[in-house]
Amino acid sequence: MLSMFLYVCLGAFSGVRGHFSEEKQPQESTIQKPTVVLAIIARNAAHSLPYYLGAIERLDYPKDRISVWAATDHNIDNTTAVLREWLTVMQIYYHNVEWRPMDQPTSYPGEMGPKHWTNGRYEYLMKLKQAALNYAKRQWADYIMGYYRRTAEYFPTKHRHRRGCYPVPMVHSTFLLDLRKEGVKKLAFHPPHPDYSWPFDDIIAFAFSCRVSGVQMYLCNKQRYGYLNVPAKPHQTNEDDRGNFVHLQLEAMIDGPPMYPSKHVFLPPRHPDKMGLDEVYLINLRRRPDRRDRMVRTLYEQDIDVKVMDAVDGGALNSSDIKQLGVDLLPGYYDPFSGRTLTKGEVGCFLSHYNIWKEMVDLQLERAVVFEDDVRFQGNFKKRLLRLMEEIDLVELDWDLIYLGRKQVNPTQEQPVENVRNLVEAGYSYWTLSYVISLQGATKLLNAEPLSKMVPIDEFLPLMYDKHPNEKYKQHFPNRNLQVFSTHPLLVFPCHYAGDPEWVSDTETSTLWDDDSVRTDWRGSHKTLKGSSSSAGLQSPISRDEL
Repeated sequence: MLSMFLYVCLGAFSGVRGHFSEEKQPQESTIQKPTVVLAIIARNAAHSLPYYLGAIERLDYPKDRISVWAATDHNIDNTTAVLREWLTVMQIYYHNVEWRPMDQPTSYPGEMGPKHWTNGRYEYLMKLKQAALNYAKRQWADYIMGYYRRTAEYFPTKHRHRRGCYPVPMVHSTFLLDLRKEGVKKLAFHPPHPDYSWPFDDIIAFAFSCRVSGVQMYLCNKQRYGYLNVPAKPHQTNEDDRGNFVHLQLEAMIDGPPMYPSKHVFLPPRHPDKMGLDEVYLINLRRRPDRRDRMVRTLYEQDIDVKVMDAVDGGALNSSDIKQLGVDLLPGYYDPFSGRTLTKGEVGCFLSHYNIWKEMVDLQLERAVVFEDDVRFQGNFKKRLLRLMEEIDLVELDWDLIYLGRKQVNPTQEQPVENVRNLVEAGYSYWTLSYVISLQGATKLLNAEPLSKMVPIDEFLPLMYDKHPNEKYKQHFPNRNLQVFSTHPLLVFPCHYAGDPEWVSDTETSTLWDDDSVRTDWRGSHKTLKGSSSSAGLQSPISRDEL
């Protein structure tokens, strides 16, 4: 848990007039910034605290105009040590620091776990917040920052489809309060107002205090000010909370701005592994270093060791290059939506995956996972995949390929696999965002000799597991016995979809495979559009909607 309150003391503002109309401000005498009190309350937050403190360090505000009030209590991790380490280095830069650590006890009476909120915990937090508020008032402080708690306009505001500054009934965790207003003098976290009879909760109690004092709360979402972690459930652990925070980090790398840790806090080294597989492949075009860097960091934050495979750049090939590689079009193939044939981008994409299958067979790798470089992950991806593979081994399932990310073409019910949770027999599917593949599966794909009768890879795979609707195409692939399954719900999704401002496709935006003069783009093909099965949220609605 992390809470932050920002209290600002105003000496004078730029543009404020003097005491007398005749008084003049010399041009060389600039008005100093308001003084700020930054109050931090942290508990069991060692996994997120370095990034939180890093964001504070990078605030574009003079540190000598900031005072820090910091408290931590009832920790079972090293939150106290992290905060102490940071304050030891940073205290010389701030105007004043007040530090209130409490190492013992590590839990509250009656607490079921570190994420369980008892009345005693609520009361202690309210007392801490009141102490911070009193400190700020002594420092002549003025403001607190805010986050929205649910109202009828919750979702449009939360997702920033509706932007502005809006009156709201309460705010969550972080807020900005103008203590110069007369009504604010009556505000308190603890003790609650005598007329307060609702649940013993610091957020609700303070909202009630605002209401009876005539202080209106507002939410301003014109800018993205930061991130709040999805709160863990009462029965969950610190490890669950850490998993939620890692997912928040990964999402920030896509939607931005990314999070960076404090340079003054020690981060223990990670120990990435290959998740029990023989190899983890990442396909990336050399001319897309931004995607490579994001994906490598994304996998590292999940403790996944990866091998980057240079993708075949179809855009750099001309028609004669392609023919020299032994590539020829499957007779009669046309894109089912646009009517065009293959693009050079699709050729490059196919060859990139083909090279991985070939390396697996050459090195006799039993199992590998493949990622393209434009994906985002379901929360707790690694844990989910490890559990899935364990259950597959337990039932001795005969499998060749398992989709982790795809577009289900026909939104029909797919047969679940008995005794394996969240696994179905895959139907006709597009996209090869990510999949697990076996040596047996790679061998089958190579033995089909697909280069001499090429179709896009996401048409080839359904042909090989006999779920493609085109009977004429099937005749060219007699051994359609690939055993293919899919996670359900999916574990991997596209970063962006066709039509999004940030969306870029090197397969669709290309030229025809045998004609360098004919350019193509995504608008003729529905393959790249978001499918119904891919629209599921990256976290369960219960946890996502908690804030």
